[in-house]
Amino acid sequence: MSTFSDESARSFSAGADPEPEGADDIRLTFDRDVLRQFQDAVDAADYDTATAVVRDHWFDVVIGIRQGFAQVAERIPASELHTRPLLMMMLGIAYNLQPHRRMKGLRYFVGAARAARQGVDRMGPVDRALILVSESAAYRLIGRPRLGGAAARKAVAALDGLPLDQRASVQALSRIYAHVGTTQYYAGEVELALETFEKGLAESPPTGYSSGFANVAMAAGIHALRGDIHEAMAYIELAQDEQWTAMQRSWYPGTFYRIAEAVVALERFDAPTAREQLAAMTHDRRTIEHWRAIAVTEAFVELVDGRPSAGLAGMDAFAALRGAEGRGAAARRELAPSRALLHIALGDLTTATAVLRQLDSGSVHRHVGQARVELALGRTGAALQQLRRVAGELMDSRVRAEALSLESAALLRFAGGPRRRTAVEELGELLRASGQRLAVALVPVDDFPGLVDALAGAGFGDVLEGVPARSLLLPRPEGEPLSPRELAVLEVYLRTSRVPEVAQELGVSVNTVKSQIRSIYRKLDVSNRDEAIAVALDRHLVRPQD
Repeated sequence: MSTFSDESARSFSAGADPEPEGADDIRLTFDRDVLRQFQDAVDAADYDTATAVVRDHWFDVVIGIRQGFAQVAERIPASELHTRPLLMMMLGIAYNLQPHRRMKGLRYFVGAARAARQGVDRMGPVDRALILVSESAAYRLIGRPRLGGAAARKAVAALDGLPLDQRASVQALSRIYAHVGTTQYYAGEVELALETFEKGLAESPPTGYSSGFANVAMAAGIHALRGDIHEAMAYIELAQDEQWTAMQRSWYPGTFYRIAEAVVALERFDAPTAREQLAAMTHDRRTIEHWRAIAVTEAFVELVDGRPSAGLAGMDAFAALRGAEGRGAAARRELAPSRALLHIALGDLTTATAVLRQLDSGSVHRHVGQARVELALGRTGAALQQLRRVAGELMDSRVRAEALSLESAALLRFAGGPRRRTAVEELGELLRASGQRLAVALVPVDDFPGLVDALAGAGFGDVLEGVPARSLLLPRPEGEPLSPRELAVLEVYLRTSRVPEVAQELGVSVNTVKSQIRSIYRKLDVSNRDEAIAVALDRHLVRPQD
């Protein structure tokens, strides 16, 4: 069986693109005559015309920077660059592509961005918008996307404010919106990003080739990762329209489209199809900025395929491939929830807890992940306590479904109660509305049948109908067996919580009962009577009361 660490087919030497494989290659939209026009203008010292070439053919220039634009632009005197920030920004992009000159590129970025914010006499609204777009993307590409959030918001406002005639003059406006939206997504402004992708999609031509595929792809992938599966499927259907090419669906712009397809397959527990979708991507794993989303999706494919150890190894290998970025705090935090889940699936609950500590103490992901650990340990009360800490917090559909699945599974360990019914109903409604299924599988295997039965009993049997759903976690550890005397104490403790009454019925001292209760708690790995009773009943250590 192939794994995602087998990179020979889809990773390229030194980050270079493979040769074009057909007329579908999106790079063939690059107008190579633009370089000649730019060079003629610079040779004639006509820098206004050079600026116009860059403005009118922005993406031809960006795509063709390695083809000679940078060498030509370097001949422009610094005094002319400072009064033409669009040229300055273009040269900054060129230097950013050269590792040993990135600091110089950053200086040009800063200079062009400052000019855009202050406004210079020569700068029109299109130039300002393009500079703000490039500034926002630059912060993202140097690994500081949150610093680009403000520039991205200004860029969207500048693009939105362009008059119709100037909008028509901006090359690949749809694609420009996609770049800004991607920055907003990585800056943590997800809702704004989705709005920007919608604006970009609106700028796509109604027929024929469009360069704005990333708007569709990003929207599909974001909705899928957030658990809005029905919404993701609508964008997937749109992505299959003939105005988009097969190459767009596989190369960098289509990364999140392939992620969306894979996630939708995983919601059907179809790991082979998800694996095929991810294998269709063509990119360099060492340089693609979407690597964390890819790594998480690959790990889930292995988890659904029953190979959590392969998922963990693949995620760690991907992070190692990214060098310092993969070892950084931001990457560790983003991968922590998935890495903890894989450790839980492997039965390594201690490591899972340690991984979750990498998240902020108030993080929703930390509390939901720790609730899963507590449930796997049999600490039902502690699991519910973790979930209560995030009650009312803002969370996406996926995290909400996981929290409700864990809460329902925990409450089903007890005899009854109104919250048990409402939690199951709330879960069922969310699963039906969002199209999710996977969240139900992320409860301990011993809890899974009861949760499925409870959903069916509440009228939601259809949500898992036809899906080979199963728990993806291991059974809870049985722990050290209880002694006959401890079992006797537990039997009475089930009927009464008063220690003196337990001691009186068994004919022993109160201190003896207290000592045995402490031993029972230790062996069952629980912290209170309710948890002890829940674990004891689940393991059939005592008979339930009539």
